[in-house]
Amino acid sequence: MIVLVRAGPAATPVQAQPGRDFTLPAPREPAPTAPAAPVPAAPVPAAPGTQTAAQAGANPFAGLGQAPTGTEIALGAGALLVLAALFLFVRRGVRAHLIGRRAAIDAADGASWMLFSALMLTAAILVTATVGRLWEATAGLLAGFGLCLVLFGAALLLFLRAPERRR
Repeated sequence: MIVLVRAGPAATPVQAQPGRDFTLPAPREPAPTAPAAPVPAAPVPAAPGTQTAAQAGANPFAGLGQAPTGTEIALGAGALLVLAALFLFVRRGVRAHLIGRRAAIDAADGASWMLFSALMLTAAILVTATVGRLWEATAGLLAGFGLCLVLFGAALLLFLRAPERRR
């Protein structure tokens, strides 16, 4: 959801007169601003054992704006359901391929479910980051994508080793 905020005077409604050319009105002078606030005295030291906001670090979620709407959450959940159905077909295809290469059924199942879980985790991270506008939270995204890489590596290892476990 994109919200445009205009920082300035309110828009002037303009309507063309019939039979006349359209012209824009001249800009108005802005209203005088309020005087600057007085500068406070020296900062009050914090009590021993407490941290100030500067010492604790800035809140990483301070600039995220508003929470996602119900419509955005519903669209994200719908996208995850569609992707889950698509990934189940991929899982069945991988399982059938491995069984066709004479792999044991449990080895083919393990490799295909590991691939499904890696794909679903990646999709869930991407949909959540998009719906929740969490692209600025790089530490969480990097940790999630690191886990995705581990799952994809495990799926690849299981896929390559499955034909060795013959029926």
